[in-house]
Amino acid sequence: MYKFLRYFFIICFLLIFFYPFFSIFVSYNPEESTGFNDYARITDVDYKAVLVDEDGEGGKVIITEQLTYDVHAASSNNLFWELWRDLPEDYVDGLKIDYQVNYVKQLNADGTETIYTESPKLYWDDSDYTSSIYGPGKWYHSEGPYNEDLRRYECILFYVDGLYREKVTFEIQYEMNNAALRYSDVSELYLSMYSESTIKYLESFEGQILIPNKDMPHQGNYSAHTYGTNNHTFNYSESDTLNPGYHTFSFSLDEDDLQFKNYNQYLEFSLLAYNEDKHIFTDYAPSNYYSNEPYLEEALVAIKEYDELPIQAKKNKTIVLTISIITSIFILIFLRQRDKKIKKQHNLYEKTTKIKYFRDIPTDLDPYFAAKLVFSKDNHKVDMGDVYSALLLNLVRKGYIKLERIDNTKEWKQNNILLKILYHPSFTNPLEETTNSEPSIIETNIQNISTDISNSVKQINETEVDNNNTEKLEMLSANEETYFNLIVKYVVNDSISMEEFNQKVAKDYDNTDVFVTSIENSIVNIGISNGYFQKVNYAGLKKSTNKLANKYIILAIIIIIFGNLFISRTRLDLAYGALFILGLVLLIGAFFLKKVANKYVLLTEFGEEEYEKWRALYNFLNDMTLMKEKTVIELPLWEKYLVYATAFGIADKVIKALELYQPDVTNSPILSNNYYYSKSLRLSTHSFKRATNRASSISRTLRYSGGTYYGGGGRGGGGGGGGH
Repeated sequence: MYKFLRYFFIICFLLIFFYPFFSIFVSYNPEESTGFNDYARITDVDYKAVLVDEDGEGGKVIITEQLTYDVHAASSNNLFWELWRDLPEDYVDGLKIDYQVNYVKQLNADGTETIYTESPKLYWDDSDYTSSIYGPGKWYHSEGPYNEDLRRYECILFYVDGLYREKVTFEIQYEMNNAALRYSDVSELYLSMYSESTIKYLESFEGQILIPNKDMPHQGNYSAHTYGTNNHTFNYSESDTLNPGYHTFSFSLDEDDLQFKNYNQYLEFSLLAYNEDKHIFTDYAPSNYYSNEPYLEEALVAIKEYDELPIQAKKNKTIVLTISIITSIFILIFLRQRDKKIKKQHNLYEKTTKIKYFRDIPTDLDPYFAAKLVFSKDNHKVDMGDVYSALLLNLVRKGYIKLERIDNTKEWKQNNILLKILYHPSFTNPLEETTNSEPSIIETNIQNISTDISNSVKQINETEVDNNNTEKLEMLSANEETYFNLIVKYVVNDSISMEEFNQKVAKDYDNTDVFVTSIENSIVNIGISNGYFQKVNYAGLKKSTNKLANKYIILAIIIIIFGNLFISRTRLDLAYGALFILGLVLLIGAFFLKKVANKYVLLTEFGEEEYEKWRALYNFLNDMTLMKEKTVIELPLWEKYLVYATAFGIADKVIKALELYQPDVTNSPILSNNYYYSKSLRLSTHSFKRATNRASSISRTLRYSGGTYYGGGGRGGGGGGGGH
């Protein structure tokens, strides 16, 4: 699950932060591409709003806009037939801000104008675009209120004659009702000119707000304010001569001025009139919910709070940064104290001598246990397919079994391999058929498997080889014996094909589960009984520390990616990199935990020394030092190199060295046969691994669900094998 989350967050990180750069490396065919290159953007605006306070028309403004659109269809076969101008709808103090469109016309490049007429409906079907009734050359005012299901929007739509990659300019005029509101002690003209997505691509914005001289408050009786852009406000000028008969507020914004973040995507203007001119431009404005109540103080406080937002944002950024630094320091102190506490509570033995390479085999150790010991202090996972290959090789090397081709004219493949028993034990096999047993006997077998193996040890020393060899066999390790007993269970007349063996193992669910459980338990059994581990849960500290490290990694990714994405959309921006600092410290902490976790394996003093030797042997086999070895390597040592290197997952290194030195292998049962160190053998044992995993999983599922299945592997042969 952790690997899935790790890769998921890595992919999210790459998509979020690097996706904008991908398009640089992707070729684009404008005639064939569709999708994200489709757009129609408003790039330039010339905005003029004239206040009207006449009988029956009070509180409104007449707005005339010249809009330049940059139309960029992705394909000439998929043209733009529709352009639009969003109109912000709202209710303010009980009055609805609504609109009436007066006209729409296109301003052509040659100086002429194309007058658009009103369409009788808002249409959606492609066939409507070429209709003489509905378009092109038509406009439609969708009055809202917004309702996606009813296809209702507050906007003006222009139906054009199919645009591909062109810049076009339109002039529109509309009336905005209830723009000016009256209160008992103040009047306010509030214009939301542009906001949200409509301003993202603006390159210029020319604006004028015209107040008739008769409606303009006297100096000292009014206050004007602008809102929006990264600068929080934008500059404006005032003139009584720019437009005769009007007092004009004007501003001119270029592309540098028109920068926006998520929290300031708007261009707004407000004018407050108070004192004796408090109702000068709202004589005829309709009453709202609060017309008889004071509002001036509240309005001035709101403006002051708005102006202080950047200052407050800086304070908040500093606070977040400070918290991040303090938290980071606390995390580092916690990790250091945790390490000291663990070292104080547990005996973590240090090796007395540092060994880089070890040429000899330290002890005749079980291949699986040797692999687990070698990788006990890192995060390498032992491959059970390689382990089964090593166990099988050792059974061949020790003379218990051999593999032959069924048909010598064919290749060494699973369906052409015969597995033969060379040794006939005379005592009970703990993996005998349990078809007539109760479910509890299976669990008893699992619990007593080590006892059966111990009994086997006493008898193997008195048993001789059954292949005309009078010497006694080498003793088997616990896992070699368990594997051998499984083979003995299914053989008929001392042999069974490899393919049939895998099939029987895959179908004999409960007995295979006994085998798998015995292998799983062997590491602790061997480690405790032979004095390698301090206790059964020898790797518990390492696992819990790695889990904590993984949590830190996940938390760091969440903070760095999603945390920064969230706060970047607020006035905190990136808070001076506060979350990057915290995330980085978490990653450093995770690295520290991963590093010290490998020291938390609870080996005994003897186990620590043995670990050092076996790790040095692994280095010797893995780091190409074997390839450079000058000393003559005896044949038995070559055989053991191959067995343990196979368990370590580095058999190819020994095979290359073996091919380089070309020793006389005629007397070696495993080195004289290329199949024993070929990929074919490893593929076969990996098939065996899949068969055991599947059968064991089915058995445990049935057992936990209350059912039991005794699959038919058949019964062939008998007895147990070997010993420690």
